[in-house]
Amino acid sequence: MASSASVRNLLLLLRSNPDYRRLFFATVVSLLGDWFAFVAISGFVTEATGRAGSAAAVFAASVLPAFLLSPLAGLIADRVDRKRLMVAVDLLRVLPALGLLAALHWRSPGLAITCVALLAALSSFFDPVAEASVPNVVAPEELAVAQAALGSAWGTMLFIGAAVGGLATVAFGREASLVLNAATFLVSALLVRGIRRPLQHRGAPSTLGLWGQFGEVWTLARQSHLTRSLLVTKVGVGLGNGIVGLLPSFATGRFAAGDAGVGMLLAARGLGVLLGPFLGQRWARDDGRRLLLVCGTSMVSYGLAYALLPFAPTLELAAVCVLLAHLGGGAQWVLATYGLQVSTPDRLRGRVLGLDFGLATLSVGMSSLAAGAATEAVGLARASWALAGVSLLYGLGWLWWTRELWGGSEDALAGSRVIQSG
Repeated sequence: MASSASVRNLLLLLRSNPDYRRLFFATVVSLLGDWFAFVAISGFVTEATGRAGSAAAVFAASVLPAFLLSPLAGLIADRVDRKRLMVAVDLLRVLPALGLLAALHWRSPGLAITCVALLAALSSFFDPVAEASVPNVVAPEELAVAQAALGSAWGTMLFIGAAVGGLATVAFGREASLVLNAATFLVSALLVRGIRRPLQHRGAPSTLGLWGQFGEVWTLARQSHLTRSLLVTKVGVGLGNGIVGLLPSFATGRFAAGDAGVGMLLAARGLGVLLGPFLGQRWARDDGRRLLLVCGTSMVSYGLAYALLPFAPTLELAAVCVLLAHLGGGAQWVLATYGLQVSTPDRLRGRVLGLDFGLATLSVGMSSLAAGAATEAVGLARASWALAGVSLLYGLGWLWWTRELWGGSEDALAGSRVIQSG
């Protein structure tokens, strides 16, 4: 379990830092609505099309636009006021969120997937921007706890939102879940608007053109093995993450558990992502070598746990497999983000984290599309084994490639820490 010290430090941070508290709860309420909506829409699309792989298409639509837009969002985040950008994005997200209601009314899976893609495109201008802003609202010594808490918030809301969302969909209908999702964006906008601290350090305006500013990130990655390694860490879990898009098919097809079963499997994923960041932080102990080792072994454990999923005879045991997989996935995501936050100057952080988010979502999206196609071609079990195997092999290869970083005598992360305004 997460250490009591980490929980105490988080509660102290939330009480003493109102700006971080607003950013934290803006993320929480928005994610709660997202998972209510995902349960409702994935169930609707699977039911309307009658195809086992269709839920994977919904999942792909929720991540692929971020690959295309996150690098641009990161560039914009380094040039404009981050708070105003996030408020504007929240308000715009209300429109496609309401469009999901129209998709249900007209029984249109195509419109539903289109609205999911629009939401993902707009979220590309919020999620990495929020991550880039965290170091500017907390003290350097608070950053590890602050980032772990945001990562666990994603898992917490997946755990609560998926579980309660599945039950709410059964009790009140899918429309209620979608209305709640739209309302959460308004609440998030109000919370972000109340942040008082600047979310970036204002330096001299860049004289470089568009490609020149992207080139700065390329130069940083080319010169730093640590940066390169952290930028491609999430790809390992992402390439196997298409299995998540198949969870509704396991719940509704293999176990005949309906929307409540979908909610249970997604809730198990959320519980893993909730606990994983705190466990990862405890294992890493603020040591860059241990951080990298945890990231690599997390990919391997992710692949192993999901390889066991098709063998699960009951929904409950399937949920255990999902939980174990995402303990590793959650730890890896937060630790890799933390590593990039502390080793990247603020003037580049938006672009670096935008690229990181884009690479992660590209791998997730490709995996989701492959999952849907593979399920239609070879069946649910074989498709799951193939995706799990990709994560397992990638993790082993990544550990070999980074062996000098995590196995060396010097802490590469400690040697690359930067002043936040650098």
